[in-house]
Amino acid sequence: MQPLGAGWTITPRIRYYSQSAADFYTTGIFYELNYDQDGSLIFPARYYSSDQRLSGFGTLSGGVTVEKQFAKGVSLQTGFEYYTHQGGLKLGGGGEGDYADFDYWVANAALKVNLAALSMPGSGHDGHHHHHGNTPAGVQYDHVLPNAGDFMVSYRYMRNVQAGDFRLGDEMISIDQARQEGCYGEQCAVTPNNMTMNMHMLDLMYAPTDWLTLMLMPQWTDMDMTMTPNPDYIPPPGGHSGHSGAVHEHQTGGIGDFGLYGLFKLYGDERHHINLALGGTAPTGDVDIVQRKTAINPIYNNPLHYCMQLGSGTWDFKPALTYTGEADKFSWGAQVNGTIRLESRNKSGFAFGDIFQGTAWGGYQWTEWLGTTVRGVFTSQGEIRGRNPTIYVDDPFNPTGPQIPYVDQHIDTFGQPQNYGGSYADLGLGINVNIPHGAFAGNSLKFEWLQPVYTNFNGYQPNRDYALNFTWSFGF
Repeated sequence: MQPLGAGWTITPRIRYYSQSAADFYTTGIFYELNYDQDGSLIFPARYYSSDQRLSGFGTLSGGVTVEKQFAKGVSLQTGFEYYTHQGGLKLGGGGEGDYADFDYWVANAALKVNLAALSMPGSGHDGHHHHHGNTPAGVQYDHVLPNAGDFMVSYRYMRNVQAGDFRLGDEMISIDQARQEGCYGEQCAVTPNNMTMNMHMLDLMYAPTDWLTLMLMPQWTDMDMTMTPNPDYIPPPGGHSGHSGAVHEHQTGGIGDFGLYGLFKLYGDERHHINLALGGTAPTGDVDIVQRKTAINPIYNNPLHYCMQLGSGTWDFKPALTYTGEADKFSWGAQVNGTIRLESRNKSGFAFGDIFQGTAWGGYQWTEWLGTTVRGVFTSQGEIRGRNPTIYVDDPFNPTGPQIPYVDQHIDTFGQPQNYGGSYADLGLGINVNIPHGAFAGNSLKFEWLQPVYTNFNGYQPNRDYALNFTWSFGF
């Protein structure tokens, strides 16, 4: 560990490891039968294993960790490591063949909080614990930290549910109409009846000055979709016979896109504040998740639905301009924000539509610790550009002829790029709890329920049900 001054330290590391093979390791025979001289079987038989972790190999890894120590017992740590596993690295040679070689990169980040240090006298700003006002839980980038050196950590949870009947534009339609028309020239094999998306975000905010706040936002996303097969579906040549009549489910989950932002204070006095957020997300979430992966039958490597992928797959610019005001127990605010895809296609051949959103809210502070909010939101999103590549297979009626496009057994409304995006209006009701005193001072809890009031979809989509936002934050 090497101190660099001003609370910064850097820690390089390198490691070499070598092992010889276990005496029961083999690449071919999994057990051996032992016989007596008279031919009778001797128990126990001798067993073997082909687990490559038991083979002879060597590993070499190295990396670096950078840590910034803040006041009040808080430090932020980030680093990366490279690891390689090779039979040829075994000390003395004679390691496993190169078919078992692999390597990888690992990036990591950690927030370390010393709760004992936080509770010590003089660990805060003269005992003052700040929070970011009576704003709704679903509003992001709404404030900068008030003082240079301030730090805030927040956890955000967003849940969005589509379920029930179908819409075409702003009109309700029957599921039979969606099955017949929603796949554009082909009958849908299945139709979604519930789509739930959960997003978990960690906001790490630090103010190097009183007019600039830097924010990192790693994300975790998980999604669940239930689908009902169309009992009248007849697969075309090259297609799949589909599922039985039972409802089936798809689930995905993992790291989403990583956000990095700068929040600038443009204006601020006792009542009015104007902030500008500039930044965006890097395409760290997977966009090539498939139904099931197999080399034996490659048609099952068809990608899952666009909405079930974990990220956008593109570099996205996400600006936001926010105004907030307050007088006595009343507060109000407005924000315009957008998501602009900086690439026309991702590695899977498509790009989600750009997003524009405008929102305005009002709030009332009932007590020192309890406030409520009401909010209106308008969102507009374009349809998907491009599409997943087509998979070609042998023609079952002419195996020696040219291949034909494979028709996905999951052909449905969410498999069509035209059926994404639209224009929406929502009404949000929120409750905010801020703890100003005591052992938990500085903590803030916010809840918001969003109820759809207007929906105009692009194409055929199941109706929007509700959205839920929750935020916990702690500033020091």
